[in-house]
Amino acid sequence: MDEPRASVERALTRISVARPYFDLADLEEVGDGIVNATVPTEPTVAPEAGAVEAAQVARHLAILGSCAVALTRDDDTRHHYLATRAHYSRMAYAPAAVDGPLRAQAIGSWIDRRNARALVTLSDDDGRALNLLDVTYTVLAPRMFARLNPPIDLDAIDEAAAGGRPAETIERRAGGVRLDAGPIPVEMCAGHFPDYPAAPVAIVMGRLCHAAGLAMLDHLRLGPLDSGSGGSEGGHRYRIEEGHVEATGLARAGQRLVLDASYVSPVPGGHRLRGEALADGAVVGEVDVVLSVHGPRVEASDIAAGAEGVGDEVDVTDRSGGDDRPDRDALIDLEGIGV
Repeated sequence: MDEPRASVERALTRISVARPYFDLADLEEVGDGIVNATVPTEPTVAPEAGAVEAAQVARHLAILGSCAVALTRDDDTRHHYLATRAHYSRMAYAPAAVDGPLRAQAIGSWIDRRNARALVTLSDDDGRALNLLDVTYTVLAPRMFARLNPPIDLDAIDEAAAGGRPAETIERRAGGVRLDAGPIPVEMCAGHFPDYPAAPVAIVMGRLCHAAGLAMLDHLRLGPLDSGSGGSEGGHRYRIEEGHVEATGLARAGQRLVLDASYVSPVPGGHRLRGEALADGAVVGEVDVVLSVHGPRVEASDIAAGAEGVGDEVDVTDRSGGDDRPDRDALIDLEGIGV
């Protein structure tokens, strides 16, 4: 390919994501199954730490990966690219702040006729990698998607789901917390699937990681349990170092979204937690995540036993790994949930 080709409209013709959920710019093919794009950035909101919000990074990278795969097809037929599993990693280089959009590259390939995979890297202007997403898709034609997913009666959706995000409630449970996010609002699904308002997996898993962050801070006694955006009383925050996601179903508008997260153990440089997302009581996704703590320094006697990985706003993650870190190779085939 001699010249990069602008490919936004071709990609949007082939995938089941539209604006405003699709928010990539300058998308171009630079090789067979290789695409670049400009990615908008959104700063984190307490209690999440870091320069950019992890859920939004995962959202944009997963969409770019589906574009890389879709643009290798021989026709412009629209298909649904359902992200069934993904592994998110924060790289060792982590700036305290990001000024403006970043660049991403996705390399996509087909596993077989129905499954595809993409490796997507987010980088700064100097080409230094910030985040990596390894994502696998189940690819369905519209007719097959319709057979597997019952239609949604928008008129029957509860009024609480027709407006903005409902108030969240949170409570302690054995070993962790439960965050009740209420009915999924229709606006959360805007631009995700045409005529099928289902919550994007990146948003659902982002809320689940938020619950995990609250569970960790509560377990370490670093502040009162609070589902709001203000963070803990002591100013402590969590940062997502890496996470493995398995998606098992669609969370549809109007369904009640409940997020359960539990503390597992300390690991080098952080803490391991697990969680599951439920829509009307049915599990639609699971996460195995490693989080680190950032904020004011505390004495070991002031936090729960085994609370390694607590420090200032600096990178304290030990990249040497360990047996308790998520196993990205322990993957199973699932009939998934949308990007």
